[in-house]
Amino acid sequence: MYHIIINPIAGRGRTIHRLPILTKLFDSHGLTYEAHITTGLMDGYEKAKRFCESGKDCKGIIGIGGDGTFQEIAAGMVDSYPHGQKIPIPLGIFPAGSGNDFIMTLEGGKSIALAKYKKDIEMAAKNFFETLHRGKTRSIDVITANGMAFLNIGNLGLDARIVDNAAALKPKYGRQAYVAAVYKSIAKHKNIPLTIEANGEKWDKQYTLVAICNGQYYGGGLHITPGAKIDDGKITLCLIEAMSRPKTMVLFPTLMMGQHVKLKPVKFIECENLVITLPPGKETLCLDGNLYPDCNVEHPQPEKKSDRKTDRIRLEFKILPRVLDVFV
Repeated sequence: MYHIIINPIAGRGRTIHRLPILTKLFDSHGLTYEAHITTGLMDGYEKAKRFCESGKDCKGIIGIGGDGTFQEIAAGMVDSYPHGQKIPIPLGIFPAGSGNDFIMTLEGGKSIALAKYKKDIEMAAKNFFETLHRGKTRSIDVITANGMAFLNIGNLGLDARIVDNAAALKPKYGRQAYVAAVYKSIAKHKNIPLTIEANGEKWDKQYTLVAICNGQYYGGGLHITPGAKIDDGKITLCLIEAMSRPKTMVLFPTLMMGQHVKLKPVKFIECENLVITLPPGKETLCLDGNLYPDCNVEHPQPEKKSDRKTDRIRLEFKILPRVLDVFV
């Protein structure tokens, strides 16, 4: 039995059209399945957790959606077992969102992933089904942020604000919301004073952007950490030290071209555990495109807490080496 979890609002609402095409392939090959449509925030988490805890005959959990959908599903799967324990049920990733960044690392590059999944939806479904039916899996790492698991990239600072602003601007600007959010975020840009602890060292500095990476791509294909690997037992940390507003306008074009690695404020660190402490305020933590207001990743639903107004916020990131199998 396969459990298919689909997010109907991913990919600007076009995701749902992939479901009947995929299930037709299941039917033609005699594979048993149940399809489940998510109904709101963290529903993918709850469904995946329930299937792991109760489904001894589960051959795999299949997600259809964007990176945020897979973050919820992966978090539910991880929380079904003691953290660090190998998850016995594999995950199938059918990318159908707007960005689909994690699949770019999993498939071995942006161009490969786009060629496989950005064609017409029937071809994309066929390509995914062939991957699933082949039955080959790869063991990958998962990162947790205060216990909340994610697959691809967590971020703080300018890029997280862009995602936050894009969500607010989407009703007005539609597809152009992200571009509008970039301009709005840069216009109001401020650096964040952070304390970062990793590998026995400690840094107290102002930062424009911090990305905590398992995968290599985010933001719809920006190659933020070219050296990151999803099965090396390491977090790849990208730190961009304080930049002025005019300089941040240059940052995103360099990210698009992969030239940010040459910029002086950009640093890369590999570690297994990481602690970031930041002042109280309105900073948002972004995990695979999902927003956690006030950096509150308390399980399972983000909620604001009054003590955040006075206490510094502590975020602890841990790598869980090769705990999750994905179909490849």
